[in-house]
Amino acid sequence: MRFPHWSPAMKNPLLRCLLLCAIGCAPAPSPELSDAKFIDLLADAEALHRRYLHAPDSLMAERKALFKRHGIVRADIERFLQDRRDHPEKWDATIALIQQRFGERSASQMRRMNAD
Repeated sequence: MRFPHWSPAMKNPLLRCLLLCAIGCAPAPSPELSDAKFIDLLADAEALHRRYLHAPDSLMAERKALFKRHGIVRADIERFLQDRRDHPEKWDATIALIQQRFGERSASQMRRMNAD
């Protein structure tokens, strides 16, 4: 699925989240990743990126800790994103949480992105 209306502002947090899933690990499989937990992880990842932008070694260590704190493994995010690809209507709940957490501008960008 292609999202031609993704602005760089929307791509960056999602790409960071995907990057985090490639780095993070937890010792045991975790329960299903909910919309709320996905948004919490996204918000925390964005804050880490801002805080450690110029300290890549610290950023890597903090990313690993973030995944452990959230009890997330790479497969959780992959399943979440695959589920959204299979059922794009589920993005509505995610968009509502994005709107609450990050504001209307981010939510409207997500709506435009998913309209295509």
